[in-house]
Amino acid sequence: MPQLQRFKIADLIVCLSCCLGLAACSSVADRAVTGPAEQMQILSAQQQRASNMEVTVTAPVRKLLPDDTEGLPHQRFLLELANGSTVLVAHNTGEAPRVPVQAGDQVTVHGEFIWNKKGGVLHWTHHSDNGRHEGGYIDYQGRRYQ
Repeated sequence: MPQLQRFKIADLIVCLSCCLGLAACSSVADRAVTGPAEQMQILSAQQQRASNMEVTVTAPVRKLLPDDTEGLPHQRFLLELANGSTVLVAHNTGEAPRVPVQAGDQVTVHGEFIWNKKGGVLHWTHHSDNGRHEGGYIDYQGRRYQ
């Protein structure tokens, strides 16, 4: 019987250690949602001056811009990246619903990155409309806009 108790105590200690470790990791992850790891693809694409590259990025909205109404309608806003640069999101509202973001809001965007001197453009953030291109999306407050 004493041996059984010793195993229960040891199991409890291991379990508590794991729980404390997970809690610490969780709180660190919550604070660093927009850190370099969540932005690695786009930061790398910027550095390489890449174009036509599929990326996913989580970042805060820095600024809302006026819609682009020439040609296909696009909602436009800037994301602020961990390196201090920005990337323009051009979200086609003819293909996907408008995303009700405000400056400071956190979003996850998947689309095609095209480099430019201002930090790049992230477009094709909607479902694939031709089958020849990977679909994109914007995740905002638990909802996916595509």
